[in-house]
Amino acid sequence: MNDDEEVSVSNGFPDRKRLIKEETAAEIGYRVVGPLDPSEHPFNPYEPVFAVVQLILNKVLMLGSRTQMIIGRPILPDIAVHAVVDEHALDAKVIIFKKKRRKNYRRTKGHRQELTKLRITNIQGIDNPQNVAIAA
Repeated sequence: MNDDEEVSVSNGFPDRKRLIKEETAAEIGYRVVGPLDPSEHPFNPYEPVFAVVQLILNKVLMLGSRTQMIIGRPILPDIAVHAVVDEHALDAKVIIFKKKRRKNYRRTKGHRQELTKLRITNIQGIDNPQNVAIAA
């Protein structure tokens, strides 16, 4: 810790412990970012071995536009949605902790859910809306 750094002291302990933890993390090679903003994405993108480029989704439950909306019972026949896979990612880590009191039983397990971002390219089966000027 450098001597020219100022440390705000409220009881002396919390800030000092935080700085010590940050220094140890920096020595290992980690960078302490702090709490994430809601606008930041908590998952890191990764590239899997396989990559599906184009999808056709034909089990559509509901379809709508500015002029009409169709609800299926349970699905809509003759409607297909064409999509392209934009990104594969992993969600934030979820930690599962199990404990039974007074039995010395504690289990910690975690996983990261795989996410896929799709970009819709075309919707077949609904009328394309004409460009209508809206009078204000």
